[in-house]
Amino acid sequence: MSVVYSIGIDFGTSNSCIAYATYYDRGNGKVDPHPVRRPEAISFHHRDTIPTVVFLGDGKGQPPMFGEMAEEKAPFYPELTRSGFKLHLGRPDTGREAFLLSKQFLTYLRQRAAEFIPLDDKDSFSRVETIVGHPVQWSADQREETRRAAEEAGFPNVRLEEESLAALYSHVCEEGAGFHPRPGSRILMVDMGGGTTDFAFLEVPSKPGERPESIPVDPAPAIETWGEGQRSYGGRDLDRLILDYLAREWEPELVQRHRQSLMREARRFKEVFSNHLREGADRYETLWLVGDDPRKVRLTRAEFEQMAAPYIAHFELLLRGALTEGKVAADQVTHLILTGGHSRWYFVDDALERVFPHLKTSDRTILRHSHPEQSVARGLAYDPVVRSNAAGILAPTRRAAHAVWLSVPNEGQSLTSKPKDEPVLLIPRGQQLPFQTRKPLRLRVEQLGVDAREAQVRIRFYSGERHRPLADRIARFERGFWEQLGKTFALRLPWAKQATPDQFEVLVACQVDEHELITAELLITRYLNGKAIDTQRQKMKLSNAAA
Repeated sequence: MSVVYSIGIDFGTSNSCIAYATYYDRGNGKVDPHPVRRPEAISFHHRDTIPTVVFLGDGKGQPPMFGEMAEEKAPFYPELTRSGFKLHLGRPDTGREAFLLSKQFLTYLRQRAAEFIPLDDKDSFSRVETIVGHPVQWSADQREETRRAAEEAGFPNVRLEEESLAALYSHVCEEGAGFHPRPGSRILMVDMGGGTTDFAFLEVPSKPGERPESIPVDPAPAIETWGEGQRSYGGRDLDRLILDYLAREWEPELVQRHRQSLMREARRFKEVFSNHLREGADRYETLWLVGDDPRKVRLTRAEFEQMAAPYIAHFELLLRGALTEGKVAADQVTHLILTGGHSRWYFVDDALERVFPHLKTSDRTILRHSHPEQSVARGLAYDPVVRSNAAGILAPTRRAAHAVWLSVPNEGQSLTSKPKDEPVLLIPRGQQLPFQTRKPLRLRVEQLGVDAREAQVRIRFYSGERHRPLADRIARFERGFWEQLGKTFALRLPWAKQATPDQFEVLVACQVDEHELITAELLITRYLNGKAIDTQRQKMKLSNAAA
């Protein structure tokens, strides 16, 4: 009987975790529901997680390093140490570097995973599946870049999964009858990571045999900001608050020079401080090495609550905003699942008690893994069991976390009488996934071509109601010899703007899979003097600038 190895990668903003499991293969994409080896985390230097940090190396004998070893280099080589790069994936400005750093870091994780899993064996009796988690609110490009980084790092058969659903899988598969949502249950999943805090509801249908539905909600845009206009809410935001408070009387130049290593110290301080408060202490103090200067840092609970008051209060606003966004009353929530190391803060429990007084940890209506930093990776490694419909809960369906819009910039104009340059809605937010457009969207473009060798048309996609730009897609057409010659002369003349414009007709047929990855075919016809002269059919790809 062949064997399936399942790798779950919780690629985090501050820390990452990788777990693996082994199953017997039943064929047709299904596995035996009883693992040969249940998911367990792979350790790095005797820890179940690894800091998501890369030291680039100095090219003079200092090789690249990762995790804790990279963190140790930060005080001495701050300009060569990178952290927090996951949050930049998919951005048009910093996305390229973030992708390369993510690929480099995931390559290191693969090297470690290969010590436990036969990643390099070509054995016909085994198969390896890789499941990478992502925040539920990530855009299509962020998800695609995450998947591509894992693939190019050498992980086989890469799929994506929402981190909040992975936490659900870990409880369903590990607790058995201890957690089995009844028909009609409504579960709120809260993923509190280093960079984001995400919310999603899981609707369990009343009729047996129907799949539950995952519905992401984003309360942040609808509620007031905290602090100085901040909407982000994650562990790194609290790290910055703690650092700024503890270093408030230090020399600004000193803090700025050592800020990267001080952020690491602030994160470590936060974790120990949180544990102390949970155990009943009301203060914590230690020494930080700032350059060559040891400095005492101290924080009491009263100081923390005063300093972080807006941040603490914001979590309850997010909870209530999630209920409003999901059109759900608090007493309609039957279970609440918390994941992420940030979920262990005492103020999280305080807010939950105020908003959901009917839910308790004692009766298993509030669930938090005993090792929340592992729950996502372990849940991802259970993904083959869930897809086999053998986990006690059918694999959920999903709704789109974002609307997707399309436009042809500058001179583009829709034939549907939309105003010039106004994006056209392709996929509404909350759309049941998978989804495809019923008929191709038709656009006409007329623009002055400024390249004598080729004509090009740029298709621009946007995500969300605020039209956050996704990567552009570009179709290029090589001009014929005589046209190149005429275009070269025309562009050199003072009246070049009166030259024959490039004209295109664009048909866009779009599909979105259950993980919000966008694929599409573009049928682009180029016209010259009103006559069709060239046609291209393209699969939609990321532009070189974004990739």
